[in-house]
Amino acid sequence: MHDHSAPFLSTLGFNRSAASTASSTPAVYCLDHLAVLTLSGQDASALLQGQSTCNVSDASENLSILGSFCSVKGRVISTFLLVKQGDEFQLILPADLAESICKRLKMYVLRADVKIQITPQEIGLFGFTDNRVAPYLPANDYQTTVFNDTAAIVKLPSTETPRFIFIGSLDRAQELFEQIGPTDRDFSPALAWQFLDTLAGLPHITPATRETWIPQSINLDTLGAISFKKGCYTGQEIIARTHYKGKAKASMHHATLSATVAISPGLKLFDVDSDNDQSIGEVVNALQIDATWHLLVSVKNKQKNADHIFIEGHQSAFLAWQ
Repeated sequence: MHDHSAPFLSTLGFNRSAASTASSTPAVYCLDHLAVLTLSGQDASALLQGQSTCNVSDASENLSILGSFCSVKGRVISTFLLVKQGDEFQLILPADLAESICKRLKMYVLRADVKIQITPQEIGLFGFTDNRVAPYLPANDYQTTVFNDTAAIVKLPSTETPRFIFIGSLDRAQELFEQIGPTDRDFSPALAWQFLDTLAGLPHITPATRETWIPQSINLDTLGAISFKKGCYTGQEIIARTHYKGKAKASMHHATLSATVAISPGLKLFDVDSDNDQSIGEVVNALQIDATWHLLVSVKNKQKNADHIFIEGHQSAFLAWQ
């Protein structure tokens, strides 16, 4: 964990909650599993455009976009949320990949006017849910509000209560909570936010799963994280060929498993009813809430509705599709 969001929320007077899910709204969420990478300079947009699957030109102060970085073989290295504030681009991405992504992007700077850094702790990042309508809350997914000139609030996909990410200074955060009014003074852990991501079908890449899937195999095309109209970028040839020839062999789905076992991203899936012993997919994300595992799995399209799919090492428990 990045251990950045929790101290920021503590400074605001919030306490850490032991609950794995929030029971009220408005609710505040720690995002220590995420970090922010900031790119600035005249050539920042061009560098990002040449390395990411999304169309960076679509990002504005009023619209954030989902994207990914890929290898030359078209395999996803990391997903990210791109937020534009003034002349800066802020990439919200997995904290355990931030250092490697920072180093990777710096390889392409050369003489370009681009500065890349992991955002300092003075800039806070946290999530919150709120089902009210307010001028400072965006109405549509990925719509972004500039809050008091220097902070951003982004609406993210959700299955129930609307949820948002805040990125900005401590002063702006204090002003936000003055606007929100009374809230539970306990903040929910990162696990609770990751659970909401899982329900919304948003994949999270880990060091163990980087370069495992092409974007289509984890639904980044249907999530709007790929532009098929932009110019060249790393990995484009394979990604575009898969799209235009309609040859995506796998897709991502939400499943649950009720079993007292250990599950981690990257474990392989198998079908008992298959004629061979070959894997039919992998675990993308795995979260245990109470006695139930909530999973995002990438599975071959021919077997996405199979009744007897199990995870390697756990042949006695079958996935339940959600």
